[in-house]
This record gives sequence, C-alpha cells and structure tokens, in this order.
Amino acid sequence: MDVIDWFVPPEGRDDPRKNTRHRGIAKSLLTISLVVSLMLLGVVVVRGHLPAVEYALFAAGILTPVLGAILIRATGDITLGLVVANFGGVLIIGVWAFLTGGIISIALPGFLANLAMQSTFGNAAILLVTGVALAAALVLLYLSTTMGWVPVSFIAASDAPGVMLTSMLGSAGMVVLAGVVVARDRARVKAHLRQAQHAAEQSSRAKAVFLQSMSHEFRAPLDAILGFAERLGGDKEHPLSDEQQKGARNILAAGLHLGDLLTQVLEMSRAETGELSLNIEPVVTEQVIAPCLSIIELEAQKNSVGLVNDCGVGADRAVWADRVLVKEVLLNLLSNAVKFNRAGGTVRIWCQPAGTAYLRILVADTGVGVAREKQHELFDPFSRLGLEEGAIQGVGLGLVMSKRLIERMRGRIGFESVDGIGSTFWVELPLAEASASPG
Repeated sequence: MDVIDWFVPPEGRDDPRKNTRHRGIAKSLLTISLVVSLMLLGVVVVRGHLPAVEYALFAAGILTPVLGAILIRATGDITLGLVVANFGGVLIIGVWAFLTGGIISIALPGFLANLAMQSTFGNAAILLVTGVALAAALVLLYLSTTMGWVPVSFIAASDAPGVMLTSMLGSAGMVVLAGVVVARDRARVKAHLRQAQHAAEQSSRAKAVFLQSMSHEFRAPLDAILGFAERLGGDKEHPLSDEQQKGARNILAAGLHLGDLLTQVLEMSRAETGELSLNIEPVVTEQVIAPCLSIIELEAQKNSVGLVNDCGVGADRAVWADRVLVKEVLLNLLSNAVKFNRAGGTVRIWCQPAGTAYLRILVADTGVGVAREKQHELFDPFSRLGLEEGAIQGVGLGLVMSKRLIERMRGRIGFESVDGIGSTFWVELPLAEASASPG
C-alpha cells in the first residue's frame, strides 16, 4: 500500500469510484503541502532568514492540508476534510496578508489558489460558504488597511518583488498540479465507468439471450402439454368423466397462463435489448379501443364488472403509435382494472387532450386502489404489491412492459390512485395531426 492509499478510508477501498475520488483528493491536498514547502524554500533563498511568525505560518500552511486529508481518512467525510483545509487556508492567508500589508499584501494570490482548489473538489454549498468567508476576509483586510490597523510588514521592500514572484508561482503551481491530478483521476473514473457499462451491457445481453432461449425451450413442451390436454378433453370415443374434464380444463387454463407469462418474459427481454421492432403510424384511437373492449368483455362479465366507453369525440383523434403494441398496453390496463375491481364495479375508458400535442387515454376502476406506501412499486418488475398469495394470477410484468412500450412510442404513462376508492391509469401518445412525424 502506497502513501496515497493510506489516506483512503478503509470502507472506500473496495469501491473503485470512491477509491479513485478519495485518492484524487488526498493527492491534491498533499500537493498543496508540497507546493507550500517549495514556496518556503524559495522564500528562504530570496530572503535568507525569516522571522519566527513567518515560519509558523508556513508550517500551518503545510500541515493544514495534511490535517484535512487525515480527517477524511478517519471519518470518511470528504466535506469535513475540505472545509477544514479550505477554511484553514483562508485563515492562514488572511493572517499572512494582515501582517504583510493588508489588502495590498503579496500573500493575496494564495486566496485565488484556495478558491480554485475548492471549486475543483467541493460541492456547490461548500464553494458558496468558502466564497463568503473569502469575501469577508478581503473586506476585513480592506478595512484594516484603510483604517491603519495593519502592522508594519516584516517583509522588506527590497524583498517584496522576489516574494511576490514566489507567491504567484506557488499559487499557480497549486492550481496547475491540482488540475493535473483531477484530470488524471477523472480519466481513471471514466475508464472505470466504461468498463462497468460494458460489463452491464454484456450482462444484459446474456440475460436477454438466456430468457429468449429458456422461453423457446419451455414453449415446445408446453405446446405438447396443451395439445394433449385438448385431445383428452375432446376425445369423443373415450369421453372423460366430469371430474376428468374439469382437470383437463384446469391443465389448459394453467398452460395458457404459463404461455402468457413466457410471452411477457420474452417481450421484456426483447424490449431491454432494443430488438422489439416498432411500426409507428397514425392510429385512430377508436380502432384500438373498441377491439380491446370486445376482448375484455367476457372477463368483465365473469367478474360482474361493467365496461363504460366514454371516449366520445376523442375516439376520432389519431395518434402516432404501433397499432399492435398500443392494443397490448390498453388490454393490460383494462385487464388489471377488471381483475382488481369489486363485484358490481365499473371500468371506464375515455380520452382527453393533454396539451396541444398529446392525447391522453384513461382507464379508471372502482376497485380497492393502491396503498400510498405501495405506489412507488407499481412499475417495478415482478412486483405484485403484496398480492403474491392472492387468487389473482400474474407475475408483475404487465405494467413494466406497458411503461417501456409506451416510452418506446415516445409517449408517457402514469396513474392516480386512492386507497379504498379506485385507480386511474393513463397513457399519453403524440397526436398525429399535431406534427408531420412521430419524432
């Protein structure tokens, strides 16, 4: 472990991003100490002997950045270390300026280096606070100078040009060396990010290939099971008993449900890898809403739920969409509204403008709604909102797929829900008459 590694908090060493950031800040703080040490040597060469107070100020300037780095290492709090280093720097340079001429002191360039360092590493809040402290120090130096409060400078007039050169070179050296450290560490962070992105893309592709492969592998035996179940139930020569017929129907129902889940998983993997092709065209909303209501009607009757089509004039509006995929989304919203409704409840669908460029299609139910603490999970994959043990089937991919499909069509999806009263889900799609193309 090198010296810089020691200044990295132990809990951050295994995280490449944190490790790189901590190393960069430690390098920069130690660079400040090194530059101040070189400035001390330069001032000694120019002037020979220094008064004790100046040695003390140089020592404070060398040790304060090291103290900031040690605090970061001990606490893991970058903000604390930077605050100590920067406020310590403002105080040291302020005292130095007060003792060497006030607002016209040769020590003033150090303020700019201090602020530049803070703007490189600190956050906006610390930068503003440091800026206020620096402004206050400058105002105090101005008042001290104009009111005649500053003592006689311990730097002789003949030494002033050399000391000013040393101060300017030292301040510039701090900024340049810190900038070099930052540039190198940022390049290292970008390399880590590229590697992580490449690994994530490979993982995503591998997952998609696996899901596609498994979906196809399951499909063949599943089709065989469904085929045998249909043959058993439809065998006229050797008819099954009522109990056996019921079992065959259960096999078919479970098999069809499993097939639907496999289809959702396959479409999910295709959407994630960008392999899901779109055919965007002007689609009249009534041409997708009416078929969806017809398909869902039988399920609604079984659940004693009424369907209400209130699209009215909005049904004649055309939107940019993929006809097949928007039907899939609406079917999913309608199916959820029926499944999670009360017996005797209603499901209402209607359209309304959403600004000048979008049309909103809304599906409302009179079900139990979604509890506020669960609403953030609605669009999470495989989330069942605590209904895993209930009688309603599903795997928790429908809304996730709907969101991704709508967003692929440059649309938006959202919901409003009141626990115990019901939910309203909506999709917004670009109006075809509002622009010449879907882009």
